[in-house]
Amino acid sequence: MSGKAGDNLKKYLMFLLSIMLTVSGCGKKPESSSGTTEYYGPMTAEDTRKDEEKILTMIQGCINDYNINRIPEIEEYLNTQLHPLPIGVNSLPEISSLNDLKEENSYIENSNVTYAGSYMIDNTFKIIFLVYEPTGNSFWLNGRVLFQIDPSLVVRDNPDYSEYKTALDTLLAREKNVLPWLYGLNLNLGSQGPFEGYYEVLSIGDVHPTSISQIMEIAEQVFTHEYLEKTFYYSAFYSESPMFQEADGKVYCAKSDLALQENSYVYDTHYIINAEKRDSIIYIDMLGDSVGEVQPDIKRLTLAITEDGYRLPSAY
Repeated sequence: MSGKAGDNLKKYLMFLLSIMLTVSGCGKKPESSSGTTEYYGPMTAEDTRKDEEKILTMIQGCINDYNINRIPEIEEYLNTQLHPLPIGVNSLPEISSLNDLKEENSYIENSNVTYAGSYMIDNTFKIIFLVYEPTGNSFWLNGRVLFQIDPSLVVRDNPDYSEYKTALDTLLAREKNVLPWLYGLNLNLGSQGPFEGYYEVLSIGDVHPTSISQIMEIAEQVFTHEYLEKTFYYSAFYSESPMFQEADGKVYCAKSDLALQENSYVYDTHYIINAEKRDSIIYIDMLGDSVGEVQPDIKRLTLAITEDGYRLPSAY
C-alpha cells in the first residue's frame, strides 16, 4: 500500500471514530455531581400548536367519543358520570374548524372556562362544549358538555308521560325526606340508650320504628334495594360505627354533625322532553328550574321498574 493511500485510510478511520464518539456522546445520560447517571425520561417533541388547534382537537375527540359509544368506557375509567346523548339523538355532526361553532362567551364570564362553543345537533337539540384548559389531549380531563333545548319547544305536562310524571312527583318528594333520615338528620330523638352516643329514635316522619328493618322499608319505598345496599346501608347499619343500632325493640341513632344544604336547582316534571324504556329501566330527559326559572339544560333521570312499582335507582 502506497504512503498516500495509507494516509487516506488513516484519515477515513479517524473520521469514522469521530462519528462513533459523537453519537455515543449524544446518547449518554447526564451525570450528577455524585457521579451517578440520572435519567430524565424519553425525549418529547414540544407541542407548537396554537390554543385554537388544541381546542379543535379536543372537541373533535369528544364528538368521536360519542359517535363510537366510548362514553361508558370513559365514565368507568374516570369514575364519573357524563351527559348522555339526548333520547332520539344517535350521533353528533363532525366539525373541521372552530368556525363551525358559535361562541358562547356568557359561559366564560366569571368562570374558569377558557373556551365555550356550540352548534345545533338538529332542529331541536344544541350541544355546548366547555374547555377549561387547551391541552390538545383528552377532552374529558379539561372539558365538559351541555345538551340544551329551548323550553318553548317542550310540551308542558305532555300526556304521553303522565304516568312517569306522577311517579317522579311522588318519589322526588319522598327522597327529600328519606336521604336526610339515612344520614341521621331530621329525626325525632329521645334520651341516650344502651349505646354511648346513641339516642332513641322516637319517630321517623310518621313512623315509630322498632327495628332497623322498618327503616329499610321506608327507604325502599323510594329507592331500589340494590342502590341502597351499595350506597347507604353499610354506613347506616353494617359498619363498626353505624348510624343506627337496634336493641330490645327500639332503634337508636348517633348524633350527626352534618347540616342540610338547600339546592336552588330542582327537576321540573312539567317539562319531560322524552322517555325511553330499556329492559327494566325508564330513561327520562327533562328540564329543571333554578330560582323559579326554567333552564334549557337537559337532565337525565331514571326510574326502575320493580315488583312494587317505580323506584329511583339513584339519588337526585
